[in-house]
Amino acid sequence: MKVLFVSPEVSPLVRTGGLGDVVGSLPLALKKIGLDVRVICPMHRECNNLAYRSLNKSFNLGSATKPYEGNLVETSLGESEVPVYLIKNSFLYDRPGIYSDENGNYEDNPERVFALCRAALKVEDITNWKPDVFHAHDWMAAPTCAFLNAKLQSRKQRPDQASVLTIHNLEHQGSGTYDHFKISGLPLDYWNLGFDRFGSLNLLKSGIQHADKITTVSPTYSREIRQDGLGHGLEGSLQYRGADLLGILNGIDEKSWNPMKDSSLPALINPEFPKEGKISCKNSLLKEMNLVKTKKSPLFGIVSRLCKQKGLDLLLKIFPRLLRNSNAQFVLLGSGSEEQEVCFMKLAQQHPQRFAAFIGFNDRLARRIFAGSDFFLMPSRYEPCGLAQQYAMRYGSIPIARRTGGLADTIKDFNDSKPVGNGFLFDDPDPHQLLKVIHKALEIFKNDDLFQKVRKNALSSPCSWENAAKQYAQVYNWSMEKNLNFKS
Repeated sequence: MKVLFVSPEVSPLVRTGGLGDVVGSLPLALKKIGLDVRVICPMHRECNNLAYRSLNKSFNLGSATKPYEGNLVETSLGESEVPVYLIKNSFLYDRPGIYSDENGNYEDNPERVFALCRAALKVEDITNWKPDVFHAHDWMAAPTCAFLNAKLQSRKQRPDQASVLTIHNLEHQGSGTYDHFKISGLPLDYWNLGFDRFGSLNLLKSGIQHADKITTVSPTYSREIRQDGLGHGLEGSLQYRGADLLGILNGIDEKSWNPMKDSSLPALINPEFPKEGKISCKNSLLKEMNLVKTKKSPLFGIVSRLCKQKGLDLLLKIFPRLLRNSNAQFVLLGSGSEEQEVCFMKLAQQHPQRFAAFIGFNDRLARRIFAGSDFFLMPSRYEPCGLAQQYAMRYGSIPIARRTGGLADTIKDFNDSKPVGNGFLFDDPDPHQLLKVIHKALEIFKNDDLFQKVRKNALSSPCSWENAAKQYAQVYNWSMEKNLNFKS
């Protein structure tokens, strides 16, 4: 089966977070089980220095009324042989950010989305490689499903291609106007077939309406988003498509995230005998962050965007009590809300021996935090899947998280009756519940035998893409079944 991933980002070429990581990892797992997978992505500014070959065939990225000339260049996914097609058009994609700049979201994002979708459907003409399935990722690729349906309907013959939409984060949906929609060149009746939401353009909704199958990045999240108040306004559409919606838990790239081989770490961590490596990584991190070195103080790591979703405002509310009632230390790496950035930097200045904050993002530092911390805090209000808790467990940091989305699917709450637990969970986004579960973890830390058992459980938690790849292959087969039932 031939599958084309359509995405606004793909790691390691260009990424902003988990979406890029998934699109950079899942194709490799699918290739291992025999699928012919390729990726198409805009050639953002970060891609300009990549080695590539031009396919030497220009085409119209825009509509008949607003044309944009573009062409494809080909590179590969890291060191693999998975082809990646990059869409060259400086006006649309050579910008400071993928979705936005310092002034906010780009106003012409809908046009940039439609150009990506058109290019995806042009791949077969340019490369002589015809996808069986178009796998669209999130709002910036979601209309691919509508463009495919429009093409297949115009032929009035048995469909020979299908589409799958993966929702990575329902909060981000992509908005615009009816005038933006008209630029798409799609049949005007499609406005009422998925694109219209209360008079405004909704790009993600179009994919929900038009995709043959829909997936989310964890089973729990797929159920949550169909509930009133948790679907970010699209729960009705998702309930309607419920029979075609399922959750598949993300994995992580075990080759890239390997504590036995990671050059970012000051010492390597053997999952079978992790104690020595973890101690070395912790001591090095404490020194790097100018925190006091002590054997008896647990170190909590945080690597996160600073926004309401991530729930770190709950930590701010309980931090004074944590400092008074424990000897815990904290290291934070993150950026986002200016208010939260200021609050965390102020804490670091007030408590330089207990709390260190690095505003921004640094991949190598993130890895050292995963490796050097004893516990990893992730009190998210919602979390579609979450990769950070899986990275943390892979590096022997025990997660403390809210029981939601993929956090509930990857973390087993540790207690005396469940010795297989690999972390600690709390239920409500409430600061008192967060404080309670942290104190529970602190008590476990005092019992080294028990603490090491939880750590070993975390280190042995499954995190590969193998199982997910098999499930996606099944979804692709299901999406193609419509071809067998088509009646002209």
